[in-house]
Amino acid sequence: MATAERASFAVVVERDTARRNAWAALLRNAGMRRVLRRARPGEMAELIRPGTPLTAMIAGLSAHLPRDDDMLALIASARRHAPGAVILAVDHGNRPRGPAEAFAAGADDALRADHDPSELQARLAVRLRAAAQVSQPAARLVQLGLTPLEERIFSHLNAHRGEIVDRPTLARVLGEADWSYGDRRFDVHIARIRQKLEAQFGDTLRVRTIRAQGYVLEGDAPF
Repeated sequence: MATAERASFAVVVERDTARRNAWAALLRNAGMRRVLRRARPGEMAELIRPGTPLTAMIAGLSAHLPRDDDMLALIASARRHAPGAVILAVDHGNRPRGPAEAFAAGADDALRADHDPSELQARLAVRLRAAAQVSQPAARLVQLGLTPLEERIFSHLNAHRGEIVDRPTLARVLGEADWSYGDRRFDVHIARIRQKLEAQFGDTLRVRTIRAQGYVLEGDAPF
């Protein structure tokens, strides 16, 4: 059971059975391999935890309450524990403040109950595509296996790819003491970054040392 909980998943939380099934099918058609269905927010307590691998959630806000605090609290919890998840809210009550409340809770998008089904499909596709584009660089950093300090150095070099970055600049980026000539504190980090890049990309992405000037990240590998 523990292994299943660690696997990424999408979820539909909707009290109406027909909508719940239709939205689950929509998520599966969008490429979600594991889609869970829940009728009430309270049924999500065992799933939404720190670091939960939630990919997407569609939540339906009740039409029978002035404000669906239970569902809004669930959206807030999901956003807090899965900041990269795509969360869409559908306000069945078409409340004037419904979208504002959903966005304040952490939803990425909010629709009225009378939306056309194709609108939900289109908005979901756009949000998932945008999330995938954001997560690709992060996934590549994980694959490199950089330490937090190495990641900060690499990220700055990558942001200035093709430009020479001197050691005093790296010291400022890392919030460390000023660099002075003869200080070799960065050389070890650069050597390790270079090894990890070579293992992952060969010679298509490399850090070159420019004598008496600094370092430059070269190559056209995507990041």
